[in-house]
Amino acid sequence: ALGLSMPESWLSALSADGKAEDAAALDAEALLHALRAEATHLFVGAPDPVVSPYEGVWRAADDGVQALLFVNPHSMEVERFCKACGLGRPEGTNEPLDAVWTELELLEYLALRAAADGAPAPEALPGGSPAAAYHEFLREHALTWMPRFAEKTASEARLPFYRAGAHLLAAIAGAQA
Repeated sequence: ALGLSMPESWLSALSADGKAEDAAALDAEALLHALRAEATHLFVGAPDPVVSPYEGVWRAADDGVQALLFVNPHSMEVERFCKACGLGRPEGTNEPLDAVWTELELLEYLALRAAADGAPAPEALPGGSPAAAYHEFLREHALTWMPRFAEKTASEARLPFYRAGAHLLAAIAGAQA
């Protein structure tokens, strides 16, 4: 639907033995357990995750400084951008807003607002429109680190699900660049 070229191995990467139909045959409970364990391995880890899911960590490394969640300039820019779009951290949560999943959710929100053509938007929306805000966030944030995040996730993931997701993110990011 997006007109992206995915590697031929993408569909077969969804199952451990390379057959897409086998992915559907896995026990749902066992699969959920395995996916949760792999997410913890990849994105949580102690003392550091194998692949940090936070823009601020990637950008701090680019800047040659120590990464601090929430209080680094890049994470704070993402938080200000979200607030300008009328969004914030859900009540009762304490997750930095520069997580890959949150940034992708923001891009989805802006794309849907742009597609709604004429839907009301916050007056302070960056760039003055959902489409302008989408492109600004993509250029200033997502494309500065997500391609590297996707590449590292694909190389470090032990489960095909995460490798396939990383390949999809890389393809989408590459199409946007």
